[in-house]
Amino acid sequence: MTVTALAEFACRVGDLSPGAVIGPSAREGIREHQKIQRAAVEEGEQADDCVLAEVRLSNRFRIGGREIRLGGRVDLLQVSVPLLCEIKTTLVPADNVPESQKSLQWAQLYLYGFLYLSEESGSNAHLNDLELELIHVNMRAQTQERERRRVTRLELETHAYAALELYVSWLLRIADWGARLADSAGPMTFPHAEFRAGQRDMAAAIYRSARDAEAFMCEAPTGIGKTLSALFPAIKLLGEGGIEQVIYLTAKVAGRLSALQALKQMQQSGLVLTAVQIRAKQSSCFCSIGRCEQDDTGRCPMTLGFFDRLPAARDELLQCGIMTDALLDEIAWQHQLCPFELALQMLPWVQVVIADYNYVFDPLVRLAYFAEPRKDAVLLIDEAHNLVDRSRSMFSAKLSRTECMTQAALCKAQHPAVSKALDKLARALVKCGSDLQTPNCVKDTVDGSVSRAAAQVIEAISATFGLSPVLPESSGEIFRTLCRFVVISDLFGENHRCVIDQSQAGRRKEISLTLYCLDASTALLKQYRLFRTPIVFSATLRPGTFYRDALGLPDSTKHLQLVSPFDPDRVCHCIVDWVDTRYRKRESSMSALVDLIHQACALRPGNYLVFFPSYAYLNQACNTYRSLHPQEEVWQQSPEQTREQHQETITRLEQPGHRIGFAILGGVFGEGIDYAGERLVGVIVVSAGLPGLDPQNQLMSEHYQARGHDGYDFAYRYPGFTRVLQTVGRLIRNESDSGVVLLVDDRFKQGFYQGLFPDHWHLRRPASPEKIVQELQQFWNSLPAGS
Repeated sequence: MTVTALAEFACRVGDLSPGAVIGPSAREGIREHQKIQRAAVEEGEQADDCVLAEVRLSNRFRIGGREIRLGGRVDLLQVSVPLLCEIKTTLVPADNVPESQKSLQWAQLYLYGFLYLSEESGSNAHLNDLELELIHVNMRAQTQERERRRVTRLELETHAYAALELYVSWLLRIADWGARLADSAGPMTFPHAEFRAGQRDMAAAIYRSARDAEAFMCEAPTGIGKTLSALFPAIKLLGEGGIEQVIYLTAKVAGRLSALQALKQMQQSGLVLTAVQIRAKQSSCFCSIGRCEQDDTGRCPMTLGFFDRLPAARDELLQCGIMTDALLDEIAWQHQLCPFELALQMLPWVQVVIADYNYVFDPLVRLAYFAEPRKDAVLLIDEAHNLVDRSRSMFSAKLSRTECMTQAALCKAQHPAVSKALDKLARALVKCGSDLQTPNCVKDTVDGSVSRAAAQVIEAISATFGLSPVLPESSGEIFRTLCRFVVISDLFGENHRCVIDQSQAGRRKEISLTLYCLDASTALLKQYRLFRTPIVFSATLRPGTFYRDALGLPDSTKHLQLVSPFDPDRVCHCIVDWVDTRYRKRESSMSALVDLIHQACALRPGNYLVFFPSYAYLNQACNTYRSLHPQEEVWQQSPEQTREQHQETITRLEQPGHRIGFAILGGVFGEGIDYAGERLVGVIVVSAGLPGLDPQNQLMSEHYQARGHDGYDFAYRYPGFTRVLQTVGRLIRNESDSGVVLLVDDRFKQGFYQGLFPDHWHLRRPASPEKIVQELQQFWNSLPAGS
């Protein structure tokens, strides 16, 4: 047990303070630590006094019938006094450090003092007291503030034993949950009467990989039951003690709900366990959803006295086992705590964590718990094809001059220091683009003056935290933007490019600086290594070598590719090659496309979805279709639609009827939704789904080409085909589903795509509009009555 862990669990009191800025400042903090330690040691040598740095202290204690070893490293020890010192680096004066944070720092120092006096050899048994010193270093002002206390042995022992007894009592409760899991997981049977085809193979492979700490990648077609197939073996291993925690990561809310549902299914089969789901802060914080309001200093009342009320809420939550969103909200409201922060407090103690990718991989959003080695925890990464683009976004950042100047004007009256720092950053951006001869420029380095100016704005904003008047509400967004820019600047490497764009915004020149991550595989691998092993799965991970490399998985990764568990004769796959969907031919081929959609959808009543690579193409096709067939029920996706409107559309599809929807390929209607039964009887994919020919994709293509891959395939064709596969996967969700798939693009006939199509797709190639009507009619007629 570490001193830090004990202090953070048992000694925290007071308010939940705003999180510290992460990234380069943390590394600067380490350097500052080392500088002060070196100076203290040298000063001791000159005075013929023994001063030691990073002193290891530890001892064994018997608490509640259990033997506990407590240990840690104190920053400085002056033996002659004796004096123990802890160094804490900040960006603000010590007076601005929250009291709850200072209290925790002193609690940690008291525990070090207790360990020093309790030294195993007994050499300090004669000491009745010692001195403790807390050193706050303001890195912005380059000043130090020191506070020293003389503390008696009795005070230290009282403090330490109270903390140890509280912690051990909690650990015994956690151990009891572990025993209950072990007793229930062993005899637990699979929640369904039988495994679907391929489901047992997937579960067995995941069990072996987690047990043997081997990276594993599985492509399992839609409908096989991936979530349960992944969680069931992991829970079995958890019960056997082979691992201590399962971390289930996914890209979307639907994936997290599926994981929670799978746990509940196992619970109904007798499983007893603890689990928590981490939601997005903005959708769970009571202030964000209007249940409470911030005070004049911008503080949420749910964070005031947070740690004073936490123990009771924590005790109550642990009794519940699976901590659903509703349960978290109920207990958080009852104890007047932030539900998001309450969920985070449970992370170290639950057996299963369900969360978004961001909380493990994003350097700005990554939770502190996931930034430390967790070799007893296995990562289950659902819908892993999404992680490729998501991870690139996590390690990219952008700044614009206009954004800086707008915020500077808003802050000028009440926060001149922040406004001045923002103006300086805007000037640094202008200087960065002053020598450009073209509208944009690509560099493989970051301008240090911009990074330094951005860091100074962060420091200026940080100095206002907890003070009145508060910054404008929009300052929060630019603060996060700047934090990301500074962190990504520090991480900038060979897989990044710096793109400077300039344009004219009225009379003002607009300059933006973007740090593009072209390939996040190295960063992902670094994070995987903190855990026992990554296990990734999706319905679309082909070709395997592309996804293995793009996801940063080692060459030794085991790979399993499963076939669909459903009857392939219940779906008709057709390639349509007479409609040219290339950009320059879309206008001339529009009539043929609309006729195709109408003829295909008229053969069988039901819901059809037609997917397009862009809104421009979608709108053109939808408008043309409506003008020619005004009597038909047609709906279309738009970029302005909210999540609620998306859900309304999906709900409408549950009603009987004949509808044609025009949607975006790779969008909300093409991934992560179960259109079971009559909710969907046909999918038409227009184009090969290639990403746009924009500068970022071109940079990616060049990046992969330089590394020995086919750059065009890696940047365009593989990602496009993944969208197609995901979209087609919406159609057949269970054994009774049936439907038709039209792939409208002559490129699908190329050998490249033929080698990627799943084996269970029995592709048909009707040569004309008349032939496709015949093929589809024959298919519908071949199905058993009632299908």
